[in-house]
Amino acid sequence: MTLQEAQAFFTRYREAFNAGDGEAVADLWHSPSAIADSREGLGRVSWWAEDVPMRANMQALCAVYRDLGPHAWSFEIRDHIPLGANHGFSHVAWTLRRAGDELPLQQFCTGYQLARLAHGWRVLFCTAYQEDLSETRKHVAQ
Repeated sequence: MTLQEAQAFFTRYREAFNAGDGEAVADLWHSPSAIADSREGLGRVSWWAEDVPMRANMQALCAVYRDLGPHAWSFEIRDHIPLGANHGFSHVAWTLRRAGDELPLQQFCTGYQLARLAHGWRVLFCTAYQEDLSETRKHVAQ
């Protein structure tokens, strides 16, 4: 996976989130897939062996961000490691801003293991080590 392919993939991923389209986000994930994150000071892994629970997760995640009202995501690929022609790892910095606001609602980095499959590039594994949905939810009522 080249850096240009990663840039194109994350542009599509960002646009799906900007549209609040959980199905479009889920379409960019492989099934099975997994996400690692932290809760209560411990790492954990959510494994989606089937498509339905992964899609439900992406729908719920998009709903959290839609509840913020008009907003926009931007991203910067901080590091990219090509792993042959059909795999890559990208370390991505995300920024979320409410429409019209200069200050970000949230900034965080996430790591993605990507693979080129028959239907295009897909996320196989994600390490969401900084995203804080509880912090984002505080902004919903504001």
